[in-house]
Amino acid sequence: MRVRKGRIGVMLFALVGTSALLGFEGASAQLVVEDFVFTGAAAVEGYQGNLPTASVTAVDSTEYAAAAVGEFGARGNVAIHSGASHEVMLRMDGGVRQFAAAGFELRDYAPREWVGSAELEYERRISDWGFVTARGLLRGRDVHDRPPMPLFIQPAFWAGEAGVGVETRSLRGTIFDAQVTREGARYQAPSFAPNLLLLDRDVLEVEVGASRSVAAGSTVRVYAGWEGSEYPRQSTFDPSDPFRRDNTVRGGLMWARPAEVYSQLGVEVAANRSNSRRPEYDAFSIRGLVSKPVWGELDLTVSALLTGKRYVHPTEFARLIPGEEADNASVVYASLSRPLAPNLDGTLRAGWTRAETDIGEHYYQRLGLTFLMNYRP
Repeated sequence: MRVRKGRIGVMLFALVGTSALLGFEGASAQLVVEDFVFTGAAAVEGYQGNLPTASVTAVDSTEYAAAAVGEFGARGNVAIHSGASHEVMLRMDGGVRQFAAAGFELRDYAPREWVGSAELEYERRISDWGFVTARGLLRGRDVHDRPPMPLFIQPAFWAGEAGVGVETRSLRGTIFDAQVTREGARYQAPSFAPNLLLLDRDVLEVEVGASRSVAAGSTVRVYAGWEGSEYPRQSTFDPSDPFRRDNTVRGGLMWARPAEVYSQLGVEVAANRSNSRRPEYDAFSIRGLVSKPVWGELDLTVSALLTGKRYVHPTEFARLIPGEEADNASVVYASLSRPLAPNLDGTLRAGWTRAETDIGEHYYQRLGLTFLMNYRP
């Protein structure tokens, strides 16, 4: 299925607007807009990471590139129906980013990226035992004039996801949860990177966890999961087992302390094994976040995700990775936010990213400064 330009963003904006109008008008339909936000942003970004061996046909790849970026988006949560024991919630998010890029030799690129998602969730309380949740998610991305490296923009794709989950009440101070999720993703390949079609995948994921309150109001969640992935376009060159299948196991913990100084810290380890030797890897990640008021109405937030990956089998051949931005991006953000007017707040954010591209063991870096505003009508 081919993703057409703008279709995802337009559809989701229409859904958000229609749901908002229905929510304001139709009490009989029990629609309530719980949150609705318009976001506008402007940014300057710099990119580094020449990849001539990974982009042979992209002859205009360079070592450094820069871009000015404009962004507009909207997101909203709509309670479709809410009762004493159940709730139906629609969550939607859509937006567009326009780049004006410089630093390439042959021409200046002007990539445009549309993204969107829509999630429908049904939650039901089962007596005093706990909750059962069912959800469906549709998300996608469309990219026009996708540039060569190092200005990396994730490729166009569409994905559908469905899942069920359970969460118990507190049992001697511990809450248990479990989720099963099924996902299918299909990619669109530009002319200079036809191998992106090989990223098409079907995934089954299972996760179980346990959460417990600890000292000073903090909460700790420990979890473990398994993910089985099939890649219908990637051949193993083994007639008895012709298509790539991966099995990934992971585990970790997340600590959070909700207070005036909000803090989070998480650690995760993962191991991926496959019937195709090249994509096997071991990985880890450390995640942290601190948010606190620093002066008057000014809030400071610092977040960091640091990751590492080691491929089990060295190879001279480029390998396609199993997730967007290689599921191992390192990202650091620092932002200052404050209200600017009623229903309007502004944020100045500086960020750094280092991530694997479509080609395994090839990385790019991005530095950016963004000013964004959020308006709640």
